[in-house]
Amino acid sequence: MSIHDFEIVTTSAGAVSIRNKVVNEIMHNPVGPWQEANDLYVRQSRLKDRLAAVSPENPDKPLVLFDVGLGAASNALAAIHCALGVYQTRDPGNSIAPQARPLHIVSFENNLSLLEFALQNASAFPHMTGFETAMRSLLKDLNWKSPCGMITWELRPGDFRQVIQQDAGTVAPNLIFFDPYSPSVNREMWTLDCFQDLFRITAGTTEPVSLFTYSVATPVRTAFLLAGFYVGFGQPTGLKLETTEVSTCLESLANPLDARWWERWQRSHKQMPYDAENFVHQDLVNRMTAHPQFRLN
Repeated sequence: MSIHDFEIVTTSAGAVSIRNKVVNEIMHNPVGPWQEANDLYVRQSRLKDRLAAVSPENPDKPLVLFDVGLGAASNALAAIHCALGVYQTRDPGNSIAPQARPLHIVSFENNLSLLEFALQNASAFPHMTGFETAMRSLLKDLNWKSPCGMITWELRPGDFRQVIQQDAGTVAPNLIFFDPYSPSVNREMWTLDCFQDLFRITAGTTEPVSLFTYSVATPVRTAFLLAGFYVGFGQPTGLKLETTEVSTCLESLANPLDARWWERWQRSHKQMPYDAENFVHQDLVNRMTAHPQFRLN
């Protein structure tokens, strides 16, 4: 895929976005990349509050954000905008001023042509204004540090599963924005195998890990549950009536999947993960039946 495979479009809602001509997908349709990045990921994850929740024992410990599916960098830039807003209220010379955690963004992407295209057309997206240097640095050096010193942004290119398997133990996330292409064109990123790898990475954290994504597909939610996560109904954005919230801790979920969802799952003809053929069906059924989220209902 190259930069010639993308084009700037205006959605039916009047938002400026990017269309991938190869897979015929308009990104963040119809609300556009900026609104969806803020609604689905930044505000729903309460990123502002998370950055303000400083540990007295380790005040300089960064909040690590995994940005899975960097794409045109809208989600990462939304997180950076949010963090800079928090840091503007932080006055190190004033002992009673609010404190905040540093932000460490780790972006994953296997094809950088979309980021290159977005950078070439940055004037079409106001949220990129002033961050062209950051995007260039990410492409050239695989990292960028904000002038205030509070934000570190690094890029880990390549196949996501291979990268996290190679880097296991080097850094673990506190928060995950999971935004790859949809399962219809990128199935391997939405499988039980992939989510099990991701769950193993989260085992290195002492805080609950939260993940947010746009997919509400039953096979995707089932795969998260079978991988060891807890899953909840996420907030709506644009034409999406709901999204999905995932966590390593049931109590962290704002609206967990409930008994009604479980009943629908049992009747569903598409209940199993996309890679179910790699597992014994009855074992998957048994694991779902024994999952603590539903055993407690």
